[in-house]
Amino acid sequence: AFVAQFTSLFFYNDGKDQLIALSLLFSPFGVLTRWRLSRYNGVQQGFPFGTFTCNLLACALSGSLGTLLAGNPGPEERIVLVAFISGFGGTLSSVAQFIVEILNGVDPLLFKWNGFYYALCTIFWGFVIGLVSTSSVDWADEVSGK
Repeated sequence: AFVAQFTSLFFYNDGKDQLIALSLLFSPFGVLTRWRLSRYNGVQQGFPFGTFTCNLLACALSGSLGTLLAGNPGPEERIVLVAFISGFGGTLSSVAQFIVEILNGVDPLLFKWNGFYYALCTIFWGFVIGLVSTSSVDWADEVSGK
């Protein structure tokens, strides 16, 4: 399947078609990474570390490569960066699994609110990682400009 996908890149001349083909080429690696990290979901009861790590890695990937996209790369580089973000990063992060983990951690009858703690922790650290990964270029420009 990878050989067929890789060779199909040479038959597409349109940038959008190449973007789709490259995204499909990077997608299985995100799925495999998520699958390998899912074994850490049972490390601590009530907090799925595997899903947490996957979502934060995808956030860091999107922020850092998105910053490279803002620097106006060439058309070929842009296609590869966008395909990597949408293919690998898109399959690495999963809103559906995030919602399932939240709902599994909530039981109002037993006063179990671990799902809400997990959601708040993920959103907070996602903002922090997003801020650091997107702002690091601006901070580096300020330091090198002095």
